[in-house]
Amino acid sequence: MHTVPAPARRALLLTLATALAASGAAPAAAADTPLPRDGIYRSLKVDDVPAAYVVLVDTSSSMQDRGPDGVPLYTTVKKRLADFLKTLTPADQVSVVTFGRATSIVHRMSPANRTGGLFSNELPPTAGESASDHGAALEAAADQLNGSTAPVGAVLLLTDGAVNAPGSPYASQETPAWKRLKDRYTAMGTNRKIVGYGVPLAEGTRVAEVLGGAFGVPRILPVDPTALGSQLGDAKEQVRAEKAASLLRTDQGKGVTVSVAGEGVRTPGPGKVTLAAGARTGTRSSTLRVTLASRTKNVPLSVNLKAASKPGGPKVRITGPNGPVKLMPGQSRTVELKLAWDQDPEFSLIPGARDFRTGVEIRADVSSPWTPAVRGSLGYPTFATGGPTVTDVDLVGTVPGRAPGWLYPLVFLVALLGSAAAWRSYKRRNPRLTGVLIVTDLRSGSRQTIPLRGREVTQETDAGSVRAQITVRGRLEAGRLVLALRCDREAPRAGGDRLRDSGTCELGKSTVLCGIGFSHETESRSVVMQ
Repeated sequence: MHTVPAPARRALLLTLATALAASGAAPAAAADTPLPRDGIYRSLKVDDVPAAYVVLVDTSSSMQDRGPDGVPLYTTVKKRLADFLKTLTPADQVSVVTFGRATSIVHRMSPANRTGGLFSNELPPTAGESASDHGAALEAAADQLNGSTAPVGAVLLLTDGAVNAPGSPYASQETPAWKRLKDRYTAMGTNRKIVGYGVPLAEGTRVAEVLGGAFGVPRILPVDPTALGSQLGDAKEQVRAEKAASLLRTDQGKGVTVSVAGEGVRTPGPGKVTLAAGARTGTRSSTLRVTLASRTKNVPLSVNLKAASKPGGPKVRITGPNGPVKLMPGQSRTVELKLAWDQDPEFSLIPGARDFRTGVEIRADVSSPWTPAVRGSLGYPTFATGGPTVTDVDLVGTVPGRAPGWLYPLVFLVALLGSAAAWRSYKRRNPRLTGVLIVTDLRSGSRQTIPLRGREVTQETDAGSVRAQITVRGRLEAGRLVLALRCDREAPRAGGDRLRDSGTCELGKSTVLCGIGFSHETESRSVVMQ
C-alpha cells in the first residue's frame, strides 16, 4: 500500500478542502462563514467522546536493533508511547498488547488516565521474543474492543518485521484463521467505526498486508522511527476526526421542519397550508409566522427562506427575511412573511359569489457553515444536510361576480346596430310608395284615385258600384319593383260572397283583382320607391 508522508498528507487535505469549497461542493453554504476544524471539534466537544485505543507492540528481538538515531527501537516505542498516552483525553480508553511468539495483554482496556503502572510494571523491560505473531495480537485487540462501548475504536500496530509465527493459526495469511479475523472486525464495524493504523519501524514489514488481513482499508504511516511521536499524534488526530464523524453521522441528511401560523391559517396535511382570504375585495394583505425548527443534534444550520407566487392565479407580493436564518442544533426560530394580493371581482353575466384562489410556495433551502471543513479537513466527503423543504400555501376566498362596466354600453350598441340593420332590411323589403293607384269599376267605368305615400296604404274605395278595401305595399320581385295588392270586396250581388284576392301590378301598368281594375301612374317612373 502506498504511504504518504505526514506533512504532504496535511497539505493534500488542505488543498482538497480548498478545492471543494472553491468548486462549489457545498453551494448552499457558500454564503456562510466556514468554521475551522478545531472550532468544529470544540463545538462538538469531541474530547468528551470516548475512543478505544488498542496499541500492539512488537516485542520480537529485532526490536532491540538501533534506529537511525542510535536508540533501540523498543526504547523509542516506550518513550513515544508514554508521550502519546499523555495527550489522550480522560474519556479515552487504552489497552496495550505485546506480541512475539506469545501474545500478552499487558494492560487491559481502561481509562487513558489510569496507565501509570504500564511502563514500570506491565511492559517488558526489553524485547526478546523469537517470533512475531501479528494475527494473534489482532485477535487479542478484537477481544479488548469488544469490551468497550466507545463509538470509535483504533488499533495501532507498532512493528519492525513481517509475520513470523511458525505453528500459529496465523502463520500464513491464507489460513482460515485470518478470514475469521477479518469477518470479526467487519462485524464489529457495523455499529461503530473501527480503524487500523500501521506504524512500521523498519522497511519490509509488509504491515499493509498484515492489517489488510483484518481491516478493509488500513491506514499506513511512513517508515520513520525518529518521527514516531508525530506519527502517533497524526493517528490521534485522525481518531479525533472519526469521533467528530461519529457525531456528525447522526445529523447526516437532517434539515428543518417548517410550520406556518397566522390568522385564518389551517394545515390540512404535511406541506399543505390553507389561508382564508375572506370575501372582501381590493388590495388584501396577511402576515404568516413561519417557524423553522432544526432537526440536527450537533450541526448548526443556515436556512435560506424563499417564497414565490404560484402560477395560475393572481400574483402575490411577498416580503420576507433579508438574509439566511441561522439555527443552532435543535433550535427553532420564527420569521414573518408578509403577503399582499389583489382580490378583484370576477366577470360574470349572472351576479353571485365566485371562488377566489391563488397561492404561494415557501421553500426552505438548508446548508451548514461546517460543510466545507467536514468534507475537507475532517475527511467526511459525503456529509450533507437535508434537502429543501417546500410548503404550499393556498389562499382561498370568494369574490362577487360582476359584469364589467363596458358590458351594458356594448349591449346597447349591439341592440342599436341590430335595430338599424332590421330597419334597413325592412326598408329593402318594404320600399316607400310614390305615384297614384287608379281604381276602376269595370262595369260603369267610374274611377277613384288613391295617392300612394309611405310604405303601405290601406283605403276604402267606392268607385261606381265597387265597395272594397284596398291594401298596397311595395315589393321587390324577380329583381323588379312591383306593387303588392290585396283586395277585399263586398259581394257584387245581394246574397253573394265577399271577394278576396291578391296580386301584383307592375309600375306604370294595370291589373285586375276581384273584378276591379287597378293601374299605377307616376310622374317619374325612375323614382318610384325609396
